[in-house]
Amino acid sequence: MIDVEKSGNGFGAGMLGDLSAQDAQRIMEQTKVAVDQALDQASEFIRERPIVCLAGALALGYVIGKIVSR
Repeated sequence: MIDVEKSGNGFGAGMLGDLSAQDAQRIMEQTKVAVDQALDQASEFIRERPIVCLAGALALGYVIGKIVSR
């Protein structure tokens, strides 16, 4: 195991240094599947409830506009 304090790369770099190419490929594939599922769910939600999504977007834009204008 890498001594994180001496290498200066931080905790994440120590963990990533221990990954093999197959592990990294598997993680990438799982992440792609998860992102695709999330996009499908979001698209389905928007198709089923377009008015709710539009109202939410308007409300969020209003709140962000108020925060930014301060």
